[in-house]
Amino acid sequence: MKHYIFILLSVSIYNSMFSQKDSIYVKNNDDIFIDYFKGVTVNGGVGLFLPQRDLNNYFGIAPVIEIDVNFPIKEKTSIDLGLQFIIPNQKESFTYIRTIDTLDVKSQYMFNFFVRYKKRINQNLKSDLNFNIGLGVSTIATDARNPFFEGEKDQKKYEMVSAILVLPGFEYKCKFSKEATFIIGLDLQYSPYKIEGSVREDIGSIALIPKILYRF
Repeated sequence: MKHYIFILLSVSIYNSMFSQKDSIYVKNNDDIFIDYFKGVTVNGGVGLFLPQRDLNNYFGIAPVIEIDVNFPIKEKTSIDLGLQFIIPNQKESFTYIRTIDTLDVKSQYMFNFFVRYKKRINQNLKSDLNFNIGLGVSTIATDARNPFFEGEKDQKKYEMVSAILVLPGFEYKCKFSKEATFIIGLDLQYSPYKIEGSVREDIGSIALIPKILYRF
């Protein structure tokens, strides 16, 4: 009888220790998860779209709205998931080629969606200087209606022109207080919009985007 009681006590103690260890492990994982997301930040602000070279023949200076979410990786590196929305100032229309016709079109809006790698290259007490390189897609929404649009959810009402986006740049982050952080940045947008079977002209590919953001 004593032997059975000893076995039962041993099993109970073992299960209790295992359960405590398991709960501590889960708690530690939760703490790590919570601590990480405390470092995730949201930045939002405005800037200017400054077309360069050939792109300047078709587009003028236009406002930009940017919002991005920053995910820290290491002490000096992080990743942004971002969106830039541009309200274009169109100077000249460009020729859009379709299988059924060819149209002179203008843009209604533009947007850049990107993933950006960020590395801190200098730091002092209240400011950082970062180098960024982003990759994504730049899209021009034209005013040419899609002739096959029937109101389906997966259909686009207007024709789109999309190109690969390369977005290098620099950011200067200045912390005025614990709650107030401003970011002054400059991006160089490279997007070759000349796509075979879509845009007849080479409308250009380079623009500068100076901007100012606020960290929430």
